[in-house]
Amino acid sequence: MKKIYQIFINGCLGLSLLALTVSCGDFLDITPRDLVTEDNFWDEKADVDQMVTGCYTALQTEGVISRCIIWGDMRSDDIDGRNVNSITDIYQALLNNLLPSNVYTDWGAFYHVINKCNTIIRMAPEVSAKDPSYRSSDVQATIAEVTALRSLCYWYLIRAFKDVPFSRKAIQQEDEVESLAPTSFDVVLNELISDLESVKPNALEHFATSSNDNVGKPINRNCNRITRNAIRAMLCDMYLWRGDYDKVIENMNEILESKKKDAEKMSTQLKNFKGANDLFNIYLYGMDSDAQPNDSYNAIFGNDGNSYESIFELAYNSTTVAARDYSNTRSLALGRLYGGGHTGKMDELGNDAVALDINNGIGWFCVMGDIVNDGAQNNASDWKTFRGPSDTRFFCSMQAATDDYGEASIRKGVAETFLVSYSTKYVNYNAANFSLPQYLNRNWIFYRLTDVMLMGAEAYIMKSSDEDTPEDQDNLKKAFDLIDIVNQRSVLKANEQLHKSPSTNRALLLRELRRERRCELMFEGKRFFDIIRYCRQDNSLELAQNIPDKCNSSKSSYKFSSYEHLFWPYNKNEVKSNTQLTQKSIYNKDSDTFELND
Repeated sequence: MKKIYQIFINGCLGLSLLALTVSCGDFLDITPRDLVTEDNFWDEKADVDQMVTGCYTALQTEGVISRCIIWGDMRSDDIDGRNVNSITDIYQALLNNLLPSNVYTDWGAFYHVINKCNTIIRMAPEVSAKDPSYRSSDVQATIAEVTALRSLCYWYLIRAFKDVPFSRKAIQQEDEVESLAPTSFDVVLNELISDLESVKPNALEHFATSSNDNVGKPINRNCNRITRNAIRAMLCDMYLWRGDYDKVIENMNEILESKKKDAEKMSTQLKNFKGANDLFNIYLYGMDSDAQPNDSYNAIFGNDGNSYESIFELAYNSTTVAARDYSNTRSLALGRLYGGGHTGKMDELGNDAVALDINNGIGWFCVMGDIVNDGAQNNASDWKTFRGPSDTRFFCSMQAATDDYGEASIRKGVAETFLVSYSTKYVNYNAANFSLPQYLNRNWIFYRLTDVMLMGAEAYIMKSSDEDTPEDQDNLKKAFDLIDIVNQRSVLKANEQLHKSPSTNRALLLRELRRERRCELMFEGKRFFDIIRYCRQDNSLELAQNIPDKCNSSKSSYKFSSYEHLFWPYNKNEVKSNTQLTQKSIYNKDSDTFELND
């Protein structure tokens, strides 16, 4: 634990060079000061604003975003490895041979953000006492914002490690360091929910915008900071894991109402707008009968990002290939793991080499072969993962190597523009279908409207029973309608759309929900976390145990033989330094004696 808190202390004493500039709107264009000490810093509101800036900047680092992908997606049935044989830590993790020495067991980047947030919560009221312009309502809004950022970090940690050290205490001096035992998943989850509920009323619904930043315009920078909707989305997620389904639905409905109000304000910009009660029209903002199949992908993931659909995403603004040029923020994690543009030659620890290279759009990860082979099937009934040949999510998410498919590179999250062409069927093996930016400037989305709607649908299904009462049927109908809205935007042929074969059978609808969520959110850092939640719901490891072997290998050290195997071991250095942290029994071996899998 001392290692964690040393990171905490360093974070309080100085903001790294990586924190010099971020790209989340005017607020985040402030350059933080190099030294942050109580003696020379905490005097006025601008000082607090710069520390909040540092929290977002720390979230943007490769150390955080790479783990969002690796912890949340890499071990799932969506991602395989292509260029990772020589990268031992990722390769072994793909084989489910998780070692306590694995670099991705290092959680320091998340605790770094957590301590920044704790420090702001501690110091903001004191600054308000010195600066009359920093009003009580401003302090409450600041505390709400950083409480949500802290909760987001802990949310990733408990889904990755299960039980983790938990503290709301700001560590600013060496004598404040103490060892902490892990707090259980469920206790931390309850604490996070309590924290978010307590600050939700104080969070801003919208931040001030300029003429180019209005909600619904091409650039919606409100989604680059924590708003009340971001907190609502986090609560949807957490309540879903806790099994409090009425609360999931309550927060989802609050988000939908907020989006409807935004839509009413910009109704002149909406094509064929039919009113705020038309959820389908709100969800398909910007689409009309002449919409191209790739329009939604370009709006959400391409162009400038920050779409109307977005709830919280981190924006990157790189315009350079220079590996050590910090005047702009580069999305190194997506570039290295998924591919696209210039990454620079960097080792697994993120150290830059002198020379720069172009990775030709090929990342360390690729798409699982059985998903790719869907594209070779002409009949919808033959598609195993996606809905069928007209499901544009398949053709926009990945680029197949050839028209025979077999393997594919991930394009979702790294391509700047998407173009789905149609001859006898949609194709995605032409390089011209995807424009990869020269610079690593694609945003990372934590929550968007689709995600929330599908969480709400899942809550309606889980609330229902197999007794088929009128209440059950009503819940299943509401769930189906939400899933169907998501489905219709992407599946272009009516005979392949979900509503052509509607079902209110609970088991069948749950299966459809899980399939739709997988198709819609593929490569967004959600899938393996979803699998863990499904295992909790089903009280079964079947879904995890059905994940195919990776890297053309059948030499995994285990095949999710217990629920504990779904989570990562503690880093061996943390175990050595924190006297209260004991390695999990299934990993309680000397990592130096492990026989690595081939």
